[in-house]
Amino acid sequence: MSQTKKDSLHARLHDAIQKNDPAASASALSSLAFYFYEHGAHDSALVYYYKAISLTNANKDKKRLASDFNGIGVIYSQRGLMDSSIYYYDKSLALYLTLRDTTNAIILENNLSIIYKNKGIYEKALEHAFGVLSKMKEEPSRTLASCYNTIGLVYLKTGDYKDALNYAYKALGVRKLLAVTSLVAQSYNSIGEIYLAMHAYDSALLNLQKSLTLKRNAADRKTLTTTLNNIGDALFEQKRFGAAKEYYLESLVLKREFKDILGEAVTLNNLAKVSVATSDFKEAEQYLDKARELIHRAGALNELRWNLEIRIQLYEKKKDFARAFQYTRELLIVRDSLMTQQKVESLMNMQFRYDVEKKEQQIVMLEQRQEINQSELKSKQIWIEALITALVLFIIIILLVYYSFRVVRRSKQHIEMLLKELHHRVKNNLQILSSVLSLQSQQLMDKNALQAVKASEGRVNAMALIHKKLYMGDQNRSIDIKEYITELIQYLAHTYGFAERKFDLNLKLEEIQIDVDKAIPLGLIVNELVSNSFKYAYSRQPLPVLNVSLYLSGQRNLSLEISDNGSGFEESAGKEVNGAFGLKMVRTLLKELKGKLDMNTDKGTSFTLDIPLS
Repeated sequence: MSQTKKDSLHARLHDAIQKNDPAASASALSSLAFYFYEHGAHDSALVYYYKAISLTNANKDKKRLASDFNGIGVIYSQRGLMDSSIYYYDKSLALYLTLRDTTNAIILENNLSIIYKNKGIYEKALEHAFGVLSKMKEEPSRTLASCYNTIGLVYLKTGDYKDALNYAYKALGVRKLLAVTSLVAQSYNSIGEIYLAMHAYDSALLNLQKSLTLKRNAADRKTLTTTLNNIGDALFEQKRFGAAKEYYLESLVLKREFKDILGEAVTLNNLAKVSVATSDFKEAEQYLDKARELIHRAGALNELRWNLEIRIQLYEKKKDFARAFQYTRELLIVRDSLMTQQKVESLMNMQFRYDVEKKEQQIVMLEQRQEINQSELKSKQIWIEALITALVLFIIIILLVYYSFRVVRRSKQHIEMLLKELHHRVKNNLQILSSVLSLQSQQLMDKNALQAVKASEGRVNAMALIHKKLYMGDQNRSIDIKEYITELIQYLAHTYGFAERKFDLNLKLEEIQIDVDKAIPLGLIVNELVSNSFKYAYSRQPLPVLNVSLYLSGQRNLSLEISDNGSGFEESAGKEVNGAFGLKMVRTLLKELKGKLDMNTDKGTSFTLDIPLS
């Protein structure tokens, strides 16, 4: 029957050519293209689509042309050629909008939102998705559910988990009304991914298991791999390593069955992660080597970065610090390559926006010229036309102001995202530097050199923690100093071995938002003074006590008090401390902050700092 249909279409094309009927020929070519697309012969389908377009252009059949552009866009999308797909989808969408064909325009905008989401261009993805919602009646449909699901996944990528869950549950509600099992399973998987990102592992597992059950019942083996991997991730975070490994192995079998090279590499990295956690170092190396081989075939830098990070954990755990350092250097190179790649994509995106804005400005200019020409032809209605022209110009000004407002708002959001990304990268690089210092310290035998390296490591971590808070917070210029100092002191207690012994830590800290320019030097000061207490104060003290208080005094002054019950400077550190680099740095930083320092050594050592915030 399939062969008969193809022969019939060829006969129809031959007849149209014989009759010299371009419209009928274009229609037959489009039908043949769609026939080949349905049977997976994408190359043949593209050939016939392009032939149909050349004839359709001549006949100016916009509906046929829009359908052909859409067909080409679908093929390029399935091939993973997203930029080409966007190009043809845009051409098709423009024609459907001209024809006022809302139904097809909605489908195309939904497809575009999914493509932009997959490319990581989240602003354009949301623009198209909300464009779909504005054109649709909120009646249950696959397109509405897909649009909700896409918006939810975009918010997941941008870290807006509350909105992500809201739209994911909206998609689930619509899909349940439609009673389409595969789509309901997809929604449960998306909700599970969101809870996984929120570290709510029990909620994640509940939804992922629902998705898994539905997919198994429907024998949906191809999409089963994603849910299996997600369940493995959730179980790994709960330290249920044996159970996580079972799910990863089942996912690996399916990915090999479907010849998903990149997916197989991801799962092998996951299995290596489990082996490192369970100290099965030989198995971890085997998984990592196989994953790396597949990653090189796929050319996937992100997965290579992940592979290297797991290798570094492996060799640090094996205490093979030379190899850990070797892979740390390779990781830095990969991260630089990823940053360069992202810069290129960002520049391409900026060029795309520039071209769109330029075309919009040209359209506005053409409209203005057309209005002026019309006013000249209607000379008998001068006053009426003057009023109309003034009204049109007023509307154009309002539109331009509105457009400028939207551009400024988008630019602000883009800058905020870039600032967060900058803090994230600074934090990552400082952590890598800290790891390098940590590795170096393990090879030093000289006590003074070891203390110097550890002190530098502490200072680097104090700054890295600042950038971590800035990246995770909603503000780009200020952090909660209470949360920051608490985490910093806990890190120092762990570093100097006080987390495992009797130790009385009293923190009285007010919740105060502080600008990053003051937070960084303040963090370094706290790091130096608390480190001095841990290093020198408690050598002859059976029950160490550290008191730290922070509060606002006066109108805009910050008061910080740090005291211990040690033996004081003279007993613990002798004359060296007063001239030590750490205390000199504290005084230098206080001078920069225009603050004051009082020190008391009557009972232990006490520091009182008064710092103006404005």
